[in-house]
Amino acid sequence: MRAALKSLSHLDYALVAHLRVDSEQEDFVDPLDLVFSELRNSACPGFEHAFSIEVCDKTAGFFVLRERAALPEWALPNAMTLHTLCVDRSYQGNGYGKAAIALAARWIARNRPSIGSLMLGVNVRNVTARAVYLGSGFRDTGATHYGPSGLQNILEHEIRPGG
Repeated sequence: MRAALKSLSHLDYALVAHLRVDSEQEDFVDPLDLVFSELRNSACPGFEHAFSIEVCDKTAGFFVLRERAALPEWALPNAMTLHTLCVDRSYQGNGYGKAAIALAARWIARNRPSIGSLMLGVNVRNVTARAVYLGSGFRDTGATHYGPSGLQNILEHEIRPGG
């Protein structure tokens, strides 16, 4: 089954409220009600982009891209960053996380041609997510950052022009 992205507004929490991750991932993914509260109260609303991952007209996952003034301090200035990537547990293991990363990279290449990379922080204890990211074209930069759930490795994915 093919996945597609759907752009969401800061008011679209109800569209993703049903998403649940495996218990082993709960420590690493911010609750979506908190994510949408932060989106609604953002100081940089034009630089935060929420997306759902759609499979056969059903919402299978979610993530946020940040750019410019919304970038975390560890990001390169010509990058976008990926946050809160989650795939509902009923869709996990089918490649939708990897597909979402490819779709995000394609969206960036088409809509932000000056952006050279997609970056993220992944908790050093989150072995499952790290493997998905590295298998999806990310490389470990060797940098680390201390985030809300502990030490994170900073990963980077090159964005190729044209997607």
